[in-house]
Amino acid sequence: MTSMRTMFHTQGYRLPYLTEPIICSREDAWLGEGYYFWYEEQDAIFWGQNGKKAYKKYIVYKAVIDCQGILDTVFNEKHYLLWYRAVEKIADDIFKKSGRKATIPEINNIIKMNKIWESVSGIMFQDIPNNQQVNKVINLYYRKRIQLVCFEMNIIHTFTHHFEAEC
Repeated sequence: MTSMRTMFHTQGYRLPYLTEPIICSREDAWLGEGYYFWYEEQDAIFWGQNGKKAYKKYIVYKAVIDCQGILDTVFNEKHYLLWYRAVEKIADDIFKKSGRKATIPEINNIIKMNKIWESVSGIMFQDIPNNQQVNKVINLYYRKRIQLVCFEMNIIHTFTHHFEAEC
């Protein structure tokens, strides 16, 4: 099986079209600073319609990404357990020291500071789907909503304008 995957990057409408993805550096970014992509086009569309409303329009870009060096927490059990245990340990340490649950920024800062994923070029992650429009069964989340964060631009081999639409 090839390690190359076609994935989708959503941005608010702006011209000229991008020639490379925009890095997400939001403090609450689920997997830390990086270039975020959707595994499924329908999730990129949903994100554009709901996450980019301030722009009135959104653009979906298509990219081919080499996933050879990513930590695949969605389809690879070994990778998932490695990731899960690392997050759990950090969360437990924070709770022991402070008596409260960890925040996403705290987890990401500790991972970055301790260079836990230093040899990883990205992380594929499944979040909780909240798009009832694409689910064909009420309250059964059988479809994975998958994102990839790329930490390195060199794994992104093509990046092209795919389409644009109104929110």
